[in-house]
Amino acid sequence: MHIQNENDMRSCARDFAKSLKGGEFVALIGELGAGKTTFTQGLVAGLGSAARVKSPTYTVMNEYKIDDHDVITKVVHLDLYRFTTERELGALELEAYKNPHTLIVAEWPNALENVDFKPDVTIHIDHSADGGREVTFS
Repeated sequence: MHIQNENDMRSCARDFAKSLKGGEFVALIGELGAGKTTFTQGLVAGLGSAARVKSPTYTVMNEYKIDDHDVITKVVHLDLYRFTTERELGALELEAYKNPHTLIVAEWPNALENVDFKPDVTIHIDHSADGGREVTFS
């Protein structure tokens, strides 16, 4: 899907949010500035939250309460950029968040390549020649 601007990115994410049932783990892959956090902003809004979504770059993990969804009550937003070992990743205790009421969204999920904790959906966000973005769901 071709995205022209940040509003389109948020709209794309709001539409994607409609397909979520709860308990999913979503991986966001893209270069710096591709729009991973912007996508998460639209996703959280699409689930019915007015929370101010910020990049988890410095906090590693942000949690957002969801009030207006039938099943999902929380979004856990992760930045795994600095994680390089299974031990570091294990300290996050991600399995504790895997439940039907929580949506896990991870930026820079490369740290998960050698562990059993795998995403249900992977979203690639790539820069396009016209300054927009190409968003691919798999």
